[in-house]
Amino acid sequence: DKVSFMLGGYLWAYAAGQFINGFLGDKLGSRVMLALGFCVTIAMNLLFGFSSTFLLFFLVWTVNGYAQSVGWPSVIKVLSNWFSVRERGKIMGPWGTCYNVGDVVPTLLASFIIGHAAMRTIVRDGKTVTYSDWRWTFWAAAGLMVVVAVVALALIRNKPEDKGLPSIAQYHGLQEEKGASEKVDLLKNAKEVLSQVPIWILGITYFGIKYIRYSFIYLITTYLATQKHFSTENAGYISTLFTLAGVAGTIAGSYLSDKAFSSRRAPITVLMLLGLCGSLFFFWKASGWGIPVALGLVGFFAMGPDFLVSAVAVMDYGSRKGAGTAAGFVNGVGSFGPAVMATVNGFLLERGGWSSVFLALLVLSILCALLMSTLWKSVGRN
Repeated sequence: DKVSFMLGGYLWAYAAGQFINGFLGDKLGSRVMLALGFCVTIAMNLLFGFSSTFLLFFLVWTVNGYAQSVGWPSVIKVLSNWFSVRERGKIMGPWGTCYNVGDVVPTLLASFIIGHAAMRTIVRDGKTVTYSDWRWTFWAAAGLMVVVAVVALALIRNKPEDKGLPSIAQYHGLQEEKGASEKVDLLKNAKEVLSQVPIWILGITYFGIKYIRYSFIYLITTYLATQKHFSTENAGYISTLFTLAGVAGTIAGSYLSDKAFSSRRAPITVLMLLGLCGSLFFFWKASGWGIPVALGLVGFFAMGPDFLVSAVAVMDYGSRKGAGTAAGFVNGVGSFGPAVMATVNGFLLERGGWSSVFLALLVLSILCALLMSTLWKSVGRN
């Protein structure tokens, strides 16, 4: 339908933008890229609220998808400059809850605005009609983004040296990465980053992980309502356990990669992916109270590897100089997962029902674990 088509435009633009903006972020710097991304996102949310035709909705939301893709590689680039390999797991875990919380807070804000703050009353055919004006949710989002943009751009610096501080390598008494402080040659930097086999392994793995994660995001409420016989309301409440448990998985996985595996990201990622495989089977067959428990386990074991691969490992292998390019590439490849997922899962549901969907997710989690196991002994560059 039209909404799916519009969301498809957003997802494909977001995926393409990851590649482009990752490269540009290493060249232009994160603050410049974030400023551009903030401006375009704010403008698109404002414009969406004033739109009234499908063509305009589609174009605005597609451009917004591209603008949103600026954020992840730009922030990963900044963090790679401020934290060394040996401390990133402990630091990045709590930080990584941002996109879990970011899923929940805007939804609650939009729900509140629609339910209370955006009510309008008109007289139609002699009758008083009260309705909710959805446009205010987008205008409010733009206003919130203005506040975030001002705070972020006022406080963020690309690297310690911009504040007259020593580089993170100098601070920890480590060997400085070769060429880290030199002016970035866009093509040379991209070639250097993309010539690394681990970057490709991370990208392909993240495609699978994101396919699994978005399968749950889009299908879980429907599955609970139609297959486990929950009411639509209760299915919505229970589905939040996936995100909430994911917060714990993000923190635990990142912390353990430093504490238990000496800053090697692959071992804990492999173990959590195997845990994901088991919890997927548990959820598929669960009944009663086992359903919310299993869903929480799926969220825990899915979000841990998701963040380790897309953020912490990317920083390690991309290095200070190429972190933006690495993050853009890995997240770009991964972002094709949700786009492909919608078509493939629809085909599987039509041909084989929910069993075929779960079997596909189980196989995919095992393949991701096997792929990451090739990096078991590998440690990223400083």
